[in-house]
Amino acid sequence: MQYSAYLSVQYRFRSMKKIILLVLLFSIFGFGQTKSEKKPIQGFYFSPELSAGFNLSNIIQSNRDQKNDPNNQYTTYPNDFSYGTSAVVGFNFIPNLSLGSGLKYTFTSDNFHILYGIIQPRILLNVDDGEPVFIDLTYGFQLNKSVVDNADLFGIKVGKLVSHSKRLSQQGGLYFEGQQLGNTGVTFVGLFYGLTIFSNKNYNEYGKD
Repeated sequence: MQYSAYLSVQYRFRSMKKIILLVLLFSIFGFGQTKSEKKPIQGFYFSPELSAGFNLSNIIQSNRDQKNDPNNQYTTYPNDFSYGTSAVVGFNFIPNLSLGSGLKYTFTSDNFHILYGIIQPRILLNVDDGEPVFIDLTYGFQLNKSVVDNADLFGIKVGKLVSHSKRLSQQGGLYFEGQQLGNTGVTFVGLFYGLTIFSNKNYNEYGKD
């Protein structure tokens, strides 16, 4: 029973990887071929962020464990909620596409403190007004030692950049994230909020002077 569940988790993660790669390739070939010299770009950017999400996997996992293990011997499954913080540095090289990398820390229980190195391409839509909607595709790999080794992360975020001041925008939205923690696959859905500081002072309405 547990082995078949593990195979199911592995299949879901492989499917998520394929979807992320297909969307990224589409964005590069689709947006990269448009003439966009007059559209704004951020240049270099730095994005710190906070997030909180609900563990959808625990709804299924707790019911299955109760049947397989009535003595509650499994004690290392992640909690119902996850909290995280991240910092990404990147470059917006064409109006509709950015590429960033950085660090992400997640806390899911006393036994799961994971520090990930992350790679994060960003697709930007409606860039003409300086407050675009964006889609982030995130891949993360474990850097620290924890109760598990070789954890990885795949996620997608949908949000909006809201102009705040020259070279500064707020950002927020929804995220959907899968983490493979040893033999345990978990899926989180939640909210995030952060800031984006960028080098092009004329990117948003506050810098157009």
